[in-house]
Amino acid sequence: MASNDTKLGLGLATGMFYHAPAGTALPAYPAETLNSAWKEVGDVTQDGITLATDKSTENIKNWANVIKRVIMTDHAETISAPLQDTIEETLKVVLGEDNVTITAATAEHGKLIDGHLSAPSLPEPEAFLFLMKDGDDMIAVGTRHGQITALENVGFAPNGAIVWTPTITGMEDGWHIIVDDGQKSA
Repeated sequence: MASNDTKLGLGLATGMFYHAPAGTALPAYPAETLNSAWKEVGDVTQDGITLATDKSTENIKNWANVIKRVIMTDHAETISAPLQDTIEETLKVVLGEDNVTITAATAEHGKLIDGHLSAPSLPEPEAFLFLMKDGDDMIAVGTRHGQITALENVGFAPNGAIVWTPTITGMEDGWHIIVDDGQKSA
């Protein structure tokens, strides 16, 4: 099948969002079997993920007020990922593992997942990975060092899924995109 230069950001049906301890190596290519450190977080909604880049610059001007050079003074890349699962792994990621308590099922109740919504600190940095597939083409977007730096408002309504939308800031080596055009050599 021929590759298309215009890619779709369609999540992989067998798993699309993963996390691992900070510093875990990203896969060399999107279809590579992930090592056991990577755990699936949950399903991303049909809205997909959004990568935002924020670059601040400063103009260096000469005496005639002509711009001679532009330097970058700050930059940050973030991904927002709306998650439609309310499960143990999702809450551990968006709230921080230290802010989630698990109580085993008993004869009176099922497994209890108690997430501290007003936790006094951010979740610890982790590695994050998103996998997408478009025909034979695959895309991986990931960071070895990322941190959840915000959580959008969460709605609880009878006519829609509960959606947790964390913002993940890429730290140290930032975010990477790996595109495999699906065209294997003979």
